[in-house]
Amino acid sequence: MSPGNNTVLCMSLTNLQFFIHLFQYQSNWEDSDGSWTNRVSATNTSTVMGPARAGYWWHLDSRPGKCEIRDGWKYPQQLCDKDDRHLGSMFTVVMPQVNQQGSAVLAMLDPNANARKTRQGSMTHFGLMGDSSVTTCTPPQTCGETTARSWDPDLTGPYNHEQYGGWYLAFDQGTPTHLSIQKIQLDDDSTMIQAMTLPSGTSSGDISIYAESRSRTYNFASATSLTEVRSSIDKYYYDEATNTLYWRVIAGYVNNDGTYGWIDRADQGVSGFSREGLHVTATTSKDQLQIHLIVNCATDVTGAFCETKPSFLVPEMGCPDGQVMVAIDKCGLPCELLQEGCSTPSPTPSPTSEAPTSVEPTSEAPTTAPTPSCLICSDEATPWMITKNYECPTAPNWLISKKCNKDDIWINSKYCEQSCQAAGFGYHDISCCASAVELTE
Repeated sequence: MSPGNNTVLCMSLTNLQFFIHLFQYQSNWEDSDGSWTNRVSATNTSTVMGPARAGYWWHLDSRPGKCEIRDGWKYPQQLCDKDDRHLGSMFTVVMPQVNQQGSAVLAMLDPNANARKTRQGSMTHFGLMGDSSVTTCTPPQTCGETTARSWDPDLTGPYNHEQYGGWYLAFDQGTPTHLSIQKIQLDDDSTMIQAMTLPSGTSSGDISIYAESRSRTYNFASATSLTEVRSSIDKYYYDEATNTLYWRVIAGYVNNDGTYGWIDRADQGVSGFSREGLHVTATTSKDQLQIHLIVNCATDVTGAFCETKPSFLVPEMGCPDGQVMVAIDKCGLPCELLQEGCSTPSPTPSPTSEAPTSVEPTSEAPTTAPTPSCLICSDEATPWMITKNYECPTAPNWLISKKCNKDDIWINSKYCEQSCQAAGFGYHDISCCASAVELTE
């Protein structure tokens, strides 16, 4: 069983409706040897299993053979190769907090609301398009690229953000003015990156992030890039062009001498538990670590959210030129997403010295019309792309690789037909013509 869900699983099975969001979208398990799922990966790695209804949240890898859905089960599950990824969990609390539990803000908005049944926002992996609509999915509906979250503070999912990827958090009420990350359950030396969008007009001077351990505090420094945040433990990056704030979460501790680093688990009594090749990392307490994110802005009536709501803009994967998103944490060649993979084409036969056989000219017309070598294709963007000022030839790689011949709406409408074909994700067996002239040549 994975981090953060040991108690939740047992209770969810007997009271599904009460744990509606958390069970339907975040419960998860790990099978280290295939004895439970009867699944053994080609790389002999563990299998991570999460609710299929969570959509892409538990879809770790888009390459063939890396994931499957067991839709014949009572609660359909997504099964994926774990590989070098981790499973992490933590509380994300919109402050102020009710004792050691969730946010006190929900009661300000609706005194009768149930935190576990009331949507707070959503979570999405970097590189996905996402959907900010509050109706995008409601348990037990199946989510797409964006997964709904309730006001239950627990946030659980897969990660390995050392080079690519991250978790994008969105809040329906707007940007929190004070977000506390606590009760952190992450593997030591692993990289967890998170991001959220701030209101337009927010400057770097309006942001502060600091760690707190037993009332001792340590201020994070501002970085100049997301890459710098990935390689440090105490920096954040604010991209003013997109109003996106990035930060890193670790199971850390502010020491008596004022330094900040990974927690000494033996010294603090958070050593974890191991059995049969699996390890469950212990969770830090609220007193041991809180990471505070503070945003200075004009607030709504609760004082907990910025009055101006931000845009919903999931960060791109940042793949190198010629590569696309192939997993939640990896970039690769577009052909890696194809069933046949990146096969090497057969070499062209060398020309021979034999003289060609002569053919007598004939005036007879051919009995059949020649087969065209290409098709004339359109390159029409989707309505959503138009609102984002995306054009098909310059659309992000992650959008083309995820949608072209994999999304029913795109397939039926032949969106970005020319660009999809050029990227290797076409709708046809033959190529699109570069122009109408090519068809007649």
